[in-house]
Amino acid sequence: MLDNFTNEVNSLKSWHERAKEIVIKAESMDSLNKSYIQPLHELRYSLDHFMRALEYDENPKKKEKTKKSIQSAISHLQRAYSDSIEWMLVNVKEEYTLTLSCYTNEVIQGTFPEYYTEIRPNLEKITQIINDYKIIKSVEEATESSADSLPDNQMAAIQETANQFFSEKIAGKLEQYLQTLHLRESSLIEANEKEQKVSTRDKIIIPIITAAAGAILATLITTFILL
Repeated sequence: MLDNFTNEVNSLKSWHERAKEIVIKAESMDSLNKSYIQPLHELRYSLDHFMRALEYDENPKKKEKTKKSIQSAISHLQRAYSDSIEWMLVNVKEEYTLTLSCYTNEVIQGTFPEYYTEIRPNLEKITQIINDYKIIKSVEEATESSADSLPDNQMAAIQETANQFFSEKIAGKLEQYLQTLHLRESSLIEANEKEQKVSTRDKIIIPIITAAAGAILATLITTFILL
């Protein structure tokens, strides 16, 4: 079964393992308890194309359809992978926004400086890499559905962008950034409490003491003058 498509089937198996791992990881990182079912749809579509390939393989005259069905199955697994990566990014950015919105820039800078110097710039870089990949996939899919083919230099650029996306190990980085945020939360809370104490002292206690001291001093001066 599918003996004439060993390379394609091996690629399909590899992508199935990669996609399944990322889909599961994306679900585990969804700490905001939202649901995103598109990757699951892509896995279902992939299975559907694979079953078609098995059906076509029974007819020696449908080798081309068999190959295209396997390639379509792989394409849906790649989409499940990229959709899950994008969902992980959305969740990480939202959790950072919600968590850090409770603190001033001074507290974050003093307690979590790598957010400004490393994590936030890298999240923007990852966003750009994902957007670039989505663009080239749209171009690639549009080209596949038309009779025209792209020039070699454009195909090379598309492949280079895809390679960058898949080689960046984005999922691991996003998982690490989320863990870092959770590890910093206790320090942020502690620093925020200290800042609020200082703020209370500066805004309330010191002005009251100053006003009281001024009133006492004014009373003493008035008494001295009357004497």
